[in-house]
Amino acid sequence: MRILLISDIHANPWALMAVAKDAGNVDHVLCGGDCVTYGTRPVEVIAWLRVHNAITVRGNHDDAVAFNHHPRAAPAKAHLALTLRDWTQSKLEPAHIQWLARLPLIITWEISGARFVMVHATPPDPLYDYRLTPDAPDHLFTAALAGFAADFVVLGHTHLPYVRKHNRMTVVNPGSVGQPLDGDPRAAYAIWEDGEITLHRAAYDQRDLINTLNELGLDDDLYSSLRRSFELGKMI
Repeated sequence: MRILLISDIHANPWALMAVAKDAGNVDHVLCGGDCVTYGTRPVEVIAWLRVHNAITVRGNHDDAVAFNHHPRAAPAKAHLALTLRDWTQSKLEPAHIQWLARLPLIITWEISGARFVMVHATPPDPLYDYRLTPDAPDHLFTAALAGFAADFVVLGHTHLPYVRKHNRMTVVNPGSVGQPLDGDPRAAYAIWEDGEITLHRAAYDQRDLINTLNELGLDDDLYSSLRRSFELGKMI
């Protein structure tokens, strides 16, 4: 059994296609949310997830687009996130909005004797909690995962990839497919294969993505900030 673990695609199908090619054949796809915003092609990303029957949870940007909520992104991206929420809404049909709105906040899933829990941020705060970073202390994981019995916990949101053992659980954040923020601009993903998890990166040609950013109608400062985030794999 081979499962592709992805998150935070952020409307970047060029990165997603690179991940799909690099990963090869998989039996299932799990997606930790934030399918839309920041990138320029939300329709294509939603279509790919639906065609591949990806088991997907709702991220804060999906929620913002679907329900017109504030995305409450990290401070460095807050104004950009709100601006691109509105742009993304203008590009989606009602069926796309409905698909985002129906995504669950938390999924429990079992296969091949393994029990998965998947949530975008953390179980107590599925949309907005940024605390479970790679170097977060154990007590934060204990508090966030209290009451959950799972073999594997799949998270997203921070755009920082890691695999971490906590008690009897393995916690994995595959990182961001479409907008990595760990200083490596390559698309990030993970593979679960027969109980073992490996982290991977897939390089892709960013020229098509960069060439479409002017469609967003951003002012010079926001445009430069967004472009650098893709090119450098971090916010400056």
